[in-house]
Amino acid sequence: MESFPLDTVPEAGEIHMACFTSVKNAADLKERFQAQDKSLTVAMIESTLIMDVIQLLLAANRAAQDHAAGKLKTQTLSSEIVYNLSPTTNIAESLKRFGISESTTSLVAIKIGGEAEEVMEEMSKTVDGNLVSFSKLDQEKDIEKLRKYYKIDPKAKDDKTILNWIIGAMAMKSI
Repeated sequence: MESFPLDTVPEAGEIHMACFTSVKNAADLKERFQAQDKSLTVAMIESTLIMDVIQLLLAANRAAQDHAAGKLKTQTLSSEIVYNLSPTTNIAESLKRFGISESTTSLVAIKIGGEAEEVMEEMSKTVDGNLVSFSKLDQEKDIEKLRKYYKIDPKAKDDKTILNWIIGAMAMKSI
């Protein structure tokens, strides 16, 4: 698990993220997420749609700011993180595309706030899978889905250019 400071909303605590593979309980997690189970305080994100950790940090930072301002567009902080990854303002579509599915085997878990050790324990108890390094994200990404969801120009070939398109699309959503 990695933790990052949240400088824009320091009272919210840190952003904690962990990457899991060989996930066996995705269907249960998705059901809990859709039922808005309040005990599920961790955002679960389809890892194949993550080009770089910066996407996750941007989405979590935006969610923390909106939460602090009382301006969440979704019901929970964890769903707001998932929603903020999407370039569209359609909440249902955003959660469906970027949240986990019943067949998800690789995911990123994110939580804002809490002590790192406690959050890691919570994530490990919640997700039935193998904790892996974030370097695995590079092997998991689905470039074709990323191109489709973010409407990336087919001429964009290298990872840096694709990431710039993604960041731009996420930023444009709030304008």
